[in-house]
Amino acid sequence: MRKTFFYTGILFLLIGLAFLIASSYLREIKQVLVDSTSKSWEISADLEQGKTYVIDIVSSDNWTSDFTRASPDTPDTQPVDVVITSPSGGETNLTAFFYGRLPSNSYYQSTRPVVVEVKYASVDSYSLQVDEHYPRIRFTTKQGRNYTARIIERTLNWTFGPPNNIMLYIEVIEDQNSRGLVLQSGGILSIIGVVVSVYGIRTTKKLKVRRTNKFKK
Repeated sequence: MRKTFFYTGILFLLIGLAFLIASSYLREIKQVLVDSTSKSWEISADLEQGKTYVIDIVSSDNWTSDFTRASPDTPDTQPVDVVITSPSGGETNLTAFFYGRLPSNSYYQSTRPVVVEVKYASVDSYSLQVDEHYPRIRFTTKQGRNYTARIIERTLNWTFGPPNNIMLYIEVIEDQNSRGLVLQSGGILSIIGVVVSVYGIRTTKKLKVRRTNKFKK
């Protein structure tokens, strides 16, 4: 019976710890709009140090039309060169590749080209840290103050004109509604596990002492 208390307590403790670990993953990353520009080649804003931001470039009607009229020999994606200027004056040079689904017949229209891949030629690592695996422009600032992202117009050879919009988002981590319940349950189960285990250990020790005293008599 005493061993049962001990192992039951250990089981409760392990379940409680599992709940506590799981609660740390019950978070949702939301992208909140910071600023946006329309029919412009660049966007500029004061950013906070240590925060993660995402830049989304929304292609224009011209970009969509030119992408659709591309010849069969044209690559599946089209490049757009961008430079990000940091507060210190350093530059991060990258190429965002746009892809749009071409019309298969007269009943299905082509889709507006969107960014599907980003390749970085150079990074101002003093001012920001980029996410090379993210399908859009994503970076974490190492400095506060003003940053500017600008599309290089002169290298935009496959189309013309600025994009419809350039959107700047900040990533915000929010706890899910169930996180509080899971965290509370994990804490309670862990405490119960410790109490029951200690009770089992103390009961076992008392029993051993009684048996020892009995044999001495």
